Amino acid sequence: AMTEAEAVMRDQSGYITHTSKKDFGPLEFTGKIAGGLRMDLKRRLPLYASDWTDAFKAENIQKSVSSIMYLFIAALAPAITFGSRFLDGTNGQFGVLEMIMSTCISGILFSTFAGQPLSILGATGPFLAYTLVVYDLAEAVDIEFMPFYFWTCMWCSLFTILVAVFDLCALMKHVTMFSEDIFAGLISLIFIIDGARPLIENFADGVMPLTNAMFEMLLFLLTFGLATYLSHFRRKPWALRSIRNLLANFAVTIALVVASAVAAIYSDKTNLRMLQVDADFSPNLVLSDGSKRPWIVNPAGIERPFPAWAIPYAIGFAVLGYLDQNLTSVIVNRPSNNLKKGPGYHLDLFVRGALTLPACAVLGLPLSVASTVPSITHVISLTTYDVQQMPGGERKVPVKVVEQRATNFLIHVFIGLALFLAPALKLLPRSVLQGVFFYMGIASLTGNNLFDRLKLWLIWDSAKYPQYHYVQKLPIMRVHLYTLVQVVCLAILYGLKAIKETSVVFPFFMASLAIVRKGMRYMFTDEELKQLDGLPGQEEEEEEEEGPKPDLLNLDVKPPGQDKEA
Repeated sequence: AMTEAEAVMRDQSGYITHTSKKDFGPLEFTGKIAGGLRMDLKRRLPLYASDWTDAFKAENIQKSVSSIMYLFIAALAPAITFGSRFLDGTNGQFGVLEMIMSTCISGILFSTFAGQPLSILGATGPFLAYTLVVYDLAEAVDIEFMPFYFWTCMWCSLFTILVAVFDLCALMKHVTMFSEDIFAGLISLIFIIDGARPLIENFADGVMPLTNAMFEMLLFLLTFGLATYLSHFRRKPWALRSIRNLLANFAVTIALVVASAVAAIYSDKTNLRMLQVDADFSPNLVLSDGSKRPWIVNPAGIERPFPAWAIPYAIGFAVLGYLDQNLTSVIVNRPSNNLKKGPGYHLDLFVRGALTLPACAVLGLPLSVASTVPSITHVISLTTYDVQQMPGGERKVPVKVVEQRATNFLIHVFIGLALFLAPALKLLPRSVLQGVFFYMGIASLTGNNLFDRLKLWLIWDSAKYPQYHYVQKLPIMRVHLYTLVQVVCLAILYGLKAIKETSVVFPFFMASLAIVRKGMRYMFTDEELKQLDGLPGQEEEEEEEEGPKPDLLNLDVKPPGQDKEA
C-alpha cells in the first residue's frame, strides 16, 4: 500500500494532473541536452505530411490561394521598403535585391523545416536599427563592414543554436500578454508610421510638386480604404455569400490592382515614384576598382585583411533574434488563435541558427527573422471567424485555421520569382505599396488587448464601454493605469529604436519587459493582474474543466458525472 506521504509526493511530482492548465509543455526545461528540440520534432514530425496537403483540400483551397496572393504582396512590400532603408543606412552595402533574396531564401528554409510554419520571415524594424549600429561601428573603427558582418552573423548563429540546444526558449514562459501586446504593438506602430511617413514627407520636404504629392496620397488612401472595405465585405448583405467571401479573401490583391490601374491611367500627367527593382542580379556593393563584390563573402576580408572578432555585437543580434523570433512565435501560438497543431519553439530557433543565419552571412544578405505583422496577417488570412455580439461591441472569435506549410513556402518562392518580374513590378507605384504596408499595420491591431483598452480612453460614458471581462470585474481606473504602464513601455521602446545613439540597447530593454511585468505585482493585486493579463474567460474555463481531486491513496479517479449515471 502507498503511504499518504508517498502519494502526495507522487501527486506533486507531476505524474497526476488535477486540472487542465495552459499548455507550457513546449516551453519547459527538460534537463537534457536538446531535450526540447527532440520534443518539438516528436510533436511536429507526425504532422509533416498533412502540413503540405491540408492547404489543397477543397474546403481550404480558396483561403490558401488568397493568402498566398495577399501575403506575397504583404511580404514583398516590407522587403522593398526595408531594402531601400538598408541601402541608405549602409551606404550601398545592402540593397533591395539583397533584402528580397534574404526574405526568399530564409522563408523557404524556414517553411520547410521549422516547427511553426505559419510564421513569416522577413526584415523587421529592430533588426534594421541594430544592423545600422553594426555598420556605424565598422565605419568608426575603419574596418570592412561585410567581413565584420559575416563574423557577427556566424557568432550569432552559434549562440542561437546553443540557445535552442539548451532549452533556453523555456524562458519565454515568463513572458505574458503584457509583453506580447507591447511588442506586437511596437511592430504594428512601425508599419503604420513607416507606411504613412513617405506620403507626409512628400508635402513637408517640398521635393515633389504638389499635384504629384496629392495624387500619391490619393493612391495611398484608395489602396488602404478599398482593402479595408473589401476585407469586411463578407458581413455585408449584398450579393451571394460565395462572392462576398471571394472579395473579402482577395481584398488586398484587388485594392493593389485597382490602385495601380488608376495610377497607370494618369501616368502621363503625373510623375509618380514607381517601384525600383534592379534587373542586374549582382550584389549592390561596388568595390574600389569599380567591380561588384562577389556573392560569397570572404570572411578574411574582401579588399584588406580582417580579424575575426565580433562577439559583443553578435550577442546583441542573438538577444534580438531570440526575442523577435520567440515573441512572434508566442503571439502566433497564443490560445486565442485556436491553433490545433503544436508549436516548436526550439526547432524554430535551431532552424534559424543552423540554416538561415549562415546562408545570410555567406551571401552577405540582411538578416530575416519571424516578422510579427506579416505572421499575424498570415494567421488572420487563413482563419475563419465567428463574430460574437456583446453589449457595447463585438468580438471576433476564430473558428478554424488552415494550418500548413504550403502557403508560407509558395509565398517566399513567389518573392524570389519577383526578381525575374522586374518589368512588371516596375508598374507598381510606391504609394500603393505604402498603402498595403499601412493596411497591414492597422489590420494587425486586431486582437491586441493594449489597443482594445486604449479605445476605452476615447469613450467618456462608462455605460458605453464594451463589456470585456476586465471591464465587468475591475474599477475602470485600474484598467486605465495598467494601460498607461504599457503605453509608457511602448513609447520607450519606440524611442530607443528610433534614436540612433540608443538603438544599441534596444534589444536589452525589450528583454526587460518580463522584469517590468514581475514588478507590477507591487502596483496591482493578483486578481487584477489575472484579469488584465489573462485570456478572456480563462478563469471560467479553468473552473469548468476542473474535475474532482483524485484519491491519493487509492489513485481511483472517477470521471465527472459517473456517480450520477450509476
